[in-house]
Amino acid sequence: PEPPTEDCDAVPTYECNPSVMDCAELVPFQPPLGDGYWNYPLNGETTHDQYRSFARRDLVMLIKYAAAKTRCLAADWPEGSAIELGLGDMSEADGSIPGTRDGSPGHPPGTHTNGTDMDIAYYQVGTADNRLRPVCAHYLNRRDAYRCVGEPVYLDVERTALFLALLHHSPRLRVIGVDGQVGSLVEEAMDTLCAQGTIDGPACGSGRSLAWEETDEGRGWYRFHHHHFHVSLMGGRYRRAS
Repeated sequence: PEPPTEDCDAVPTYECNPSVMDCAELVPFQPPLGDGYWNYPLNGETTHDQYRSFARRDLVMLIKYAAAKTRCLAADWPEGSAIELGLGDMSEADGSIPGTRDGSPGHPPGTHTNGTDMDIAYYQVGTADNRLRPVCAHYLNRRDAYRCVGEPVYLDVERTALFLALLHHSPRLRVIGVDGQVGSLVEEAMDTLCAQGTIDGPACGSGRSLAWEETDEGRGWYRFHHHHFHVSLMGGRYRRAS
């Protein structure tokens, strides 16, 4: 990857100051199209009713930061797509699981509640945009396995690794879940980016918060992450990191 040609420090901050704002407040992810991201309507949403797109203020700030920083740092990289990164399910306005309003919660109990979680597309190669979609073959014997069953050929590994590394700057990051075929590729790309000095911080040490399963270990990451990764912050009221 080539170094950036512009000042990439001039991006929105991920740091939420609890003395001047309510960092735990659920807010709509606005505007829907911004610097490096696209919160497009999906799963029954419309442009006038994005009811599945509410998140904690500190999570919104973190995603906007990582998207803008990734766009800037990777603007001149030769491969992959610099198109805006698609954002998926978050929570409903009252903190409930997306789909609850319609009587059909779209995620397991305990996830996507209170604005701490967000599904986000992978950066991709060979696709028209970076919407949430499978980045790999995911059928076995003509049945959907809901996981990658082969190499993630549509995955832009470097940009995805960069974005996930930048999320680690938040002291409130709990976990990032990816597909089992994606995890080791992202880890290796992070190592390279750290060695090059493109990224620093917790993602370049022992503090990585990545989770995936190559076999079903019952931890919840084996399936359903072939078309997006899952970001989760610590819950509860905001507190400063020690």
